[in-house]
Amino acid sequence: MDIVLASASPRRRELMARVAPEFRVFPTDVDESAVREKDPLQFAVVAAAMKARRAAETFPEAVVIGADTVVALGLRILGKPADREDARAMLRSLSGRRHRVITGLAFYTRSEDRLLTGYDLTYVTFRELTEEMIEGYLDQGTFLDKAGAYAVQEVGDAFVARLKGDYDNVVGFPVEKVRRLLARFAAPAFTVGIEDLGFPGSDGLARDGEGRRVLVPGAVPGERVRVQVVAERGAARIAEVVRLESPSPRRAEPRCPHFGACGGCLFQHVDYRAQLELKEGHLKRTLEESGRPGLAAAVRPITPSPDLYGYRNKMEFAFGERHGELALGLRERVTTSRQTYRRTLPVGTCPIFGPVVERVFPVVLEFARENGFQGFEPATGKGELRHLVLRQAKRTGELMIVLATAGIGEAGLDGLAGRLAAAAPEMRSFVHVSSRRGSDIVEYEQVRVVAGVPFIEERLAGRTFRIYPPSFFQTNTAGAELLYGRLAEEARLTPASRVLGLYCGSGAIELSIAGRAGRVTGVDSSPANIANAVENALLNGVTNADFVPGTVEALLAEPRREPVDVVIVDPPRVGLTGQALRRAAALGAPVLVYVSCNPRSLARDLLGLVDAGYEAVSIAPFDLFPHTPHLETLAVLTR
Repeated sequence: MDIVLASASPRRRELMARVAPEFRVFPTDVDESAVREKDPLQFAVVAAAMKARRAAETFPEAVVIGADTVVALGLRILGKPADREDARAMLRSLSGRRHRVITGLAFYTRSEDRLLTGYDLTYVTFRELTEEMIEGYLDQGTFLDKAGAYAVQEVGDAFVARLKGDYDNVVGFPVEKVRRLLARFAAPAFTVGIEDLGFPGSDGLARDGEGRRVLVPGAVPGERVRVQVVAERGAARIAEVVRLESPSPRRAEPRCPHFGACGGCLFQHVDYRAQLELKEGHLKRTLEESGRPGLAAAVRPITPSPDLYGYRNKMEFAFGERHGELALGLRERVTTSRQTYRRTLPVGTCPIFGPVVERVFPVVLEFARENGFQGFEPATGKGELRHLVLRQAKRTGELMIVLATAGIGEAGLDGLAGRLAAAAPEMRSFVHVSSRRGSDIVEYEQVRVVAGVPFIEERLAGRTFRIYPPSFFQTNTAGAELLYGRLAEEARLTPASRVLGLYCGSGAIELSIAGRAGRVTGVDSSPANIANAVENALLNGVTNADFVPGTVEALLAEPRREPVDVVIVDPPRVGLTGQALRRAAALGAPVLVYVSCNPRSLARDLLGLVDAGYEAVSIAPFDLFPHTPHLETLAVLTR
């Protein structure tokens, strides 16, 4: 392999020798002021690519490696100092603070127009530097060609209190990262046809020449792509696209500017009609793999969502840290090359929720910065801000804002409420919840209504529902209305029907069908959900519905006073426990309706119900979650 290092740095030359025994050095001079990127990480990567491309003009057949190292204090880039005064100012700014050393990397071959980029990042914390320490170092006269005005190998422990990451990266060339990326770049490429998507994720699914599964992030069914294998995942190979040889008519232009990095909508690059075909096909294959072909035969055509964007009535956004600054957004997508945990991607918009995000976020972030609040880190217990939950009724427009913290007191929240109301006049409820538990979920441990009322109201299936901060309510109002309408039709309800709803939540299904049944009883393990369901029944004047708190396993163990005609189960994603399934089946209801958000747990539970004497007469998928791999399914069984 002909390797060219596009750098004049003697330090990089020494470190490169640990990567490859033979390589050429070709110093490049590029105008970094032409780099428009302001983010330090993106700046370093773009600058590295510029260097690699410039050297590749002279060596078009070689693998050219470009590198650029920057020191970042927050979002401020500290490059090479112009003079001693500039260097002095940089070292003073770094004194006693943590900064990032980022090396952008680029691997480029001009003849094939192939480019692979990456980066390495190290956190460095300086001690408090005295003027004598600073001047003593500057007297050495070696600072002019150093990003941030220092070289770690020269200042050592005298300046550095802590270093988290690769030491070589701080020197200017992360040897191990370069070795891994070079191996990826040199790996043989081959062409595959994308057949499907690898549920539950969004990777394109293909087969290599040996018949092994190949997962290709970002690829769309119907495409032919040139790929390189970069990792293994069980029996599958993970590959990255080198070149798109023929695009698919199923590819779509993502509407969200955060698509790809965000861990939310994974299917926005796929045409919606194709999304529906893929989800319906995934459901059928999952049922076929259960070993009962009759189940797949019962699948009905998928029902699309009435709305493709702005359909979600609830979003849980997370606080975190991004480049040393407070971030508010969604968790980053985990990929083969970026195995992240809890990293928050700042977002300024969320098309699947609605435009109110663009008005609320700036107000909350400004409030947080004014008070010096940071994102909460469960592992350390440090930080104050956990989540921002937005709930907006799609039929009434009423907005609820929930600020979840690890404890910030109440000072200033009344003022924040006023600022939020000015930015979003549709806000009816502003709630503060607090918990210091080490989980990464919203905990309603301590709840205080800061402004407005403790609920918002939504309309569904002719009913009005009050939604509280912890209430379970289907996130796609219009789609849920279609599902509940089909449920009422296929459950064979009559004015004499006795219906038992298990895992009833706030009673949306039970109350939506109460007008067609004789008596409806809902069961849920959450007392808050039961209280909410009772209130919703009273609000709508429904007198033939009762709601009972308790677990399904415990309540169904008790003898029933009267038989049940229809059982409705809407369990969590994991499905029914073995005991709950057996006891639900033992009720002997002529009709059992199963509402599921997980094809795998649905297939498992349907097998158990069929073994208990039921027959699946209809399995109807509903797309309540456009642009995501998720699917809601309505299964109707009879005996």
